[in-house]
Amino acid sequence: MNKKQNSSHFFAWWVFIASCLISLVGFGLIVNTIGLFFEPISKSFHVGRASVALMTTLQNAAAAITLLFAGKIMTKLNLRWLLTFCFTAIGISILSLSVAQSLTHFYIAWIIIGICQPIAITLSIPVLLGNWFNEKLGTVMGIALGVSAFGGTIFNPIIGDIITNFGWRGGFICEGLLILGILVPTAFFLREKPNKKHHAYGKVKNIPEKVLETTGISLKAALKTPVFYALAFAMLALQFVSGSVQHISGHITSQGLPLTIGASVVSGVMLGAAAGKISIGFMLDRFNTRLTLLIYSLFGLLGWSGEIFFKTSLPLIASAFILGLGQGVCLVALPYLIREEFGAKDYSTILSVINMAGAFAMSASVYLNGLLFDTTGSYNFGWAINSAAFALSFIALFLTLKKQTTSQGLEESID
Repeated sequence: MNKKQNSSHFFAWWVFIASCLISLVGFGLIVNTIGLFFEPISKSFHVGRASVALMTTLQNAAAAITLLFAGKIMTKLNLRWLLTFCFTAIGISILSLSVAQSLTHFYIAWIIIGICQPIAITLSIPVLLGNWFNEKLGTVMGIALGVSAFGGTIFNPIIGDIITNFGWRGGFICEGLLILGILVPTAFFLREKPNKKHHAYGKVKNIPEKVLETTGISLKAALKTPVFYALAFAMLALQFVSGSVQHISGHITSQGLPLTIGASVVSGVMLGAAAGKISIGFMLDRFNTRLTLLIYSLFGLLGWSGEIFFKTSLPLIASAFILGLGQGVCLVALPYLIREEFGAKDYSTILSVINMAGAFAMSASVYLNGLLFDTTGSYNFGWAINSAAFALSFIALFLTLKKQTTSQGLEESID
């Protein structure tokens, strides 16, 4: 019997592994290494960093617009083919940048990436894991999303070395081939939802899987609750923080330290984020939600403050690790809490709408931090904003989160 049960859960664990790969390459490579390209592209085209950073601003703006309807698209179309198409488009777009002759090419390519990114990377992991895991969701989501930080730790030194030795064009060739070689096959072999033969992992007090898919509240009902706006504000504030991570290597080089130190500091952020995302998922499954959020919000506040005051490599790397721990709030705790607060019924749509606020904030953050640097010659004001974002988002969530568990909410909605 146990053997049969383990076999029926095989696809749940395959989806978990696939989610880890999407996180490793999708977040770890595409999102977390782009800051390494800003300075060499700026020098190559003789423009300011704000002009180069505009490509990621456009990317995130396109992502924000796509998020308006991405959740609905994911419920209407076959997710396997949809993800395969999106990763193919992203890989080809990045590969094309190796022959770019103007900033316009960068802007167009990153708009295409921005259109595909919400479905392929931002929403796919929490939606897939939410479909396949009724138990240990916080833990598996934390591990899968935490892998992105390991990806950043691995890929930042590799891409930094390739840029140093072969130029930024070589860096884009490497990134494009990795996406096409890893993520496209991964998406092709995915399965979207459990069925009679392949079951989700765990049950919620013997509630059937078919019933679980329809429990919770709709987007329309969610819009009437204070916690929806608290979650949206927290996503907006903390995605603004996430956008500024792309400028950390520039912050380090602006202080006269070499790019290799900048890459090491970024790797410190990624390592901290890995530890933060994995541990916050574990803690959310087992401990008080408000206490967990307080601890990780303090990590974010203290870490960004350290980036303002420290000027040498080791303290900068240490504070980067600490601020990385705080990243778990945005990428793990918020998707988890959205599922906990509103249930499975309209999860992808609610998550999509709340992520839209974050995408607009991230698009503004990358550009505004570049503009602040061009204007003042320092990133310190931006880092102070990041510290405040952690404090304010915690206060908003503390005041609005409900105390009941998902299973209690499910039983009430079924009754």
